[in-house]
Amino acid sequence: MTTLQGTGLPPQETEWSAEVAHRVLPAVVVGLRLTMGWIFVWAGFDKLIRGFSAEGFLLHATKGPLSGVFQSIADNGAALGAIEQLVIWGEILIGIALIFGVLTRFAAFWGATMMLLFYLAQLPPEHNPFMEYYLIYILVLGALGALGAGRIMGLDAIIGRHPLVRRIPGAAFVLG
Repeated sequence: MTTLQGTGLPPQETEWSAEVAHRVLPAVVVGLRLTMGWIFVWAGFDKLIRGFSAEGFLLHATKGPLSGVFQSIADNGAALGAIEQLVIWGEILIGIALIFGVLTRFAAFWGATMMLLFYLAQLPPEHNPFMEYYLIYILVLGALGALGAGRIMGLDAIIGRHPLVRRIPGAAFVLG
């Protein structure tokens, strides 16, 4: 049996080398970005195509300590109409931004904010005492933003090199 020098361990039982990490991790990050992008695009287009009303969710699916806040939105026609458009177009635009890797940190922030609001509307979670898929989405979106996922095979890498972007303070941070 072959062992790595000085470790006494077979090669498959050692930590990843930097070389392997640099080859594998970018593909994983791009895969997560594309997956989350597709989830958001599909959710938004599905609502757009099938017709979406937030009223039923806000009146009947909300529960917990914040249910009154969410139910009051359903009673306000103007607020309800705005929420419906924000959900549909927010999901579509967040998804497109993630897929193309453009304004990735901005999109990840708003996607995580949307998921947090969905989570808060249904506290406590129905199927699990704590962990719910909204929280997984928030964690993945947070990781994508923190890692600057749009700079890996995304348009943020190209946009970030533009002289105008380099002159605007904080502009490069929004990309990612």
